[in-house]
Amino acid sequence: MKIAYLTIDDGPSVEFKQKVDFLLSEKIPAIFFCRGKFLEERPGDAVYAIKRGFVMGNHTYSHPRASKLSNEEEFKEIEKMDRLIDGVYKRAGVKRTVKVFRFPYGDKGFGEDFKKGWSKENRAHTQAIQDFLITLGYKQPKFEGIDYGWYKNAKLEKDADIVWTYDTHDWRLYRGLDKLQDIFDRMNEDVPEGCRGLKYHGSSEIIIMHDHANTFDYFKQIIEKLLEKGLKFEMPKF
Repeated sequence: MKIAYLTIDDGPSVEFKQKVDFLLSEKIPAIFFCRGKFLEERPGDAVYAIKRGFVMGNHTYSHPRASKLSNEEEFKEIEKMDRLIDGVYKRAGVKRTVKVFRFPYGDKGFGEDFKKGWSKENRAHTQAIQDFLITLGYKQPKFEGIDYGWYKNAKLEKDADIVWTYDTHDWRLYRGLDKLQDIFDRMNEDVPEGCRGLKYHGSSEIIIMHDHANTFDYFKQIIEKLLEKGLKFEMPKF
């Protein structure tokens, strides 16, 4: 059975609680990487999820590309969001024992292609961000069974932030760029270095989805299709 770790970016949306309840009904744990504006608008929804065992992660305050910001600007984005997440955990009455982070667009400071590893010209910038995350207490949990060569070669498991190994491309569906069948067909591909397809059975998967507004029906159908593939969803070891 293929192990999968579900990560969901960009919430909490207006349908966040509905998605949380659906995941609970399917006994699927998840990490939600939240954005500042939406968390400020719906802190109670995050509290609802925290009380039910979900993890709220940091996706920066305003969702910028790290490669477009200075060190100081990126630090402010991370720290401002960190304080917001502290607030919802305190409101939930749950001790925040886990700090997890994902860069918007997978841009660690050198662009979107995290599979290439750190570029020499941006090494100082990317290292500074990693060091800052560690200083705030962020670290990557143990995603057991991730065995892709490109993932190991880039040493992504050693970074403080969390990337992904399978992209559902649900965001393309939400923007009208793909149809639902395109999303399903992608699951049958076999291009692991492109984060495409679930055929390779030698590795677990870190799956990325998104919590966008007015997408619950699509969200539900994608999750159901993933379950049909025989995936066993687990929370990583913190």
